[in-house]
Amino acid sequence: MKKSFWKTPETLFSLTCLFLGGLGFLFLGSLVAEPKVLFGRSLTAITPTLFPSIVLTFMFLLCAVQLVLNFSAKTQGDGASGLAGWRRGAVFFGIMTVYALAMVPIGFIISSAITIAVLSLFIGNRNIVQIIAVALLGPVLLYLAATRLLAVSLPELNGIELAISRMF
Repeated sequence: MKKSFWKTPETLFSLTCLFLGGLGFLFLGSLVAEPKVLFGRSLTAITPTLFPSIVLTFMFLLCAVQLVLNFSAKTQGDGASGLAGWRRGAVFFGIMTVYALAMVPIGFIISSAITIAVLSLFIGNRNIVQIIAVALLGPVLLYLAATRLLAVSLPELNGIELAISRMF
């Protein structure tokens, strides 16, 4: 085991997310409020912990897979370790912060499409057709899955929400 494995930004970020995902899943009952009850019946069809538990489980599994892949790789990193790796992490954090702040004013689908396109360019993808396809299909499918299947409310512009409700 190389000592440099533990110092890479990817490994530290994966370990942090792995720890926080496990901790969040462990204390999920304390983090999510109980649903309102009316005459002894819950007002929602699903438990309020379903969506957070799905997200935390996927985060935990993805971080575990990332750590295993990093550990088993013959060469550590792609030249993005050290200061350049931390810079890339800071830019990624900045992009995700702008995404979180833009979600309510411009809606989930538009902010997600812009963020996916920017991140695709940031990581080096230059195939415009692929960027547009992923940036448009991904957020729409995720929005439909979250709002229709999981009954989760996501912020969206009235016009887009009306158009989607008329289609489905």
